[in-house]
Amino acid sequence: MKTAAATFLAMAVATTASVSLLSQIPGDDRQDRTQDELRAIQDDADVNRKPIHDVQVSQLLSHGRSNLRLLGRTCDEDRVEKFQITQTTKGLPVYGYKLSKEGNSGKALYFQAMQHAREWVAGSSTLYALSSFLDDVANDQPTPLDNYNLYFVPVVNRDGYQKTWSGKRYQRKNGNEVDLNRNWPNTNPNPRPESPTSETYPGPYKLSENETQGIDTWLSSKSDEIDGSIDVHTYAGLILYAYGDTDEASPDEAKFDTLGEAMKAVMGNYVQEPAWKLYFAYGVYPDYAYRTFGKPSITIEMVGTDFVAPASTIRSRGEELKKGLVEFANQVPSFVGSDEPTDDDQPTDDEPSDDVFVGRIV
Repeated sequence: MKTAAATFLAMAVATTASVSLLSQIPGDDRQDRTQDELRAIQDDADVNRKPIHDVQVSQLLSHGRSNLRLLGRTCDEDRVEKFQITQTTKGLPVYGYKLSKEGNSGKALYFQAMQHAREWVAGSSTLYALSSFLDDVANDQPTPLDNYNLYFVPVVNRDGYQKTWSGKRYQRKNGNEVDLNRNWPNTNPNPRPESPTSETYPGPYKLSENETQGIDTWLSSKSDEIDGSIDVHTYAGLILYAYGDTDEASPDEAKFDTLGEAMKAVMGNYVQEPAWKLYFAYGVYPDYAYRTFGKPSITIEMVGTDFVAPASTIRSRGEELKKGLVEFANQVPSFVGSDEPTDDDQPTDDEPSDDVFVGRIV
């Protein structure tokens, strides 16, 4: 299996960091860090711009060509369709990838990552899972593609992501300085509205941003096809479900609990809970998707200790996410009441995560 190729692609959106017990200095995200940590952050882009198999990382990040082609992947091209789901506020295309396989139900699942630009491991893990599923299909291994088409959007916030390569490694918001994961329609307004200087500024109005507006339009066009979705973040080690903007239980609280427990069992050192138990968050993607389409929608917060993560953890985070996506696909039919079979015999590995739980802004 070409797991090495998947890891190299993941290197485009992950990094290394060293830690020292020196004096703490405030960073651009208002977090105190040592001089060594800040130096690692500053050197981040230089490390990742090194050629990978004679292909510059900047080419990978441009999405100008198929990332899968750049890796020399030999899978059946009919299984992968690259498409533009929207464009950023600065006019950059936001690309998605549809993975499909003949003979499945025709239903689909949707996975997105990096609404927050600094969360590189969310993007690398999503790309790893995508690549790994293609490897499994090529090797005649069971995958969620046996039952579902899969849509992946590895980098939602391209404008913000570009800033993380030019001295603002901890950039969270998009090109308009709006937190995309507060810009989705929601039922309960924030009783304490955030100012434009806040890290969680929701924008002037809901769906004010090209990124969220375009994805909303696309999801609405696929509402009969898509049976569930996941929004990937870092680095709290959590599986979160509705709601984030109220402590009122959702109508499907028991189903969400079952779903979360099943995913937790295969992912390792994760905690599953309603999102509001972490803190109240208004205008987040899972609340919007669940309320709008009535399908299971959750947040996965990959385990970690910082947004700058050791390169040695890329593969393990990718494997964790892959297991979570597999189990999500297994559980969705019972959640939505579908009779489609699931691949309960898909291989899993219950080895616990090697990182610790740290609560962060979702």
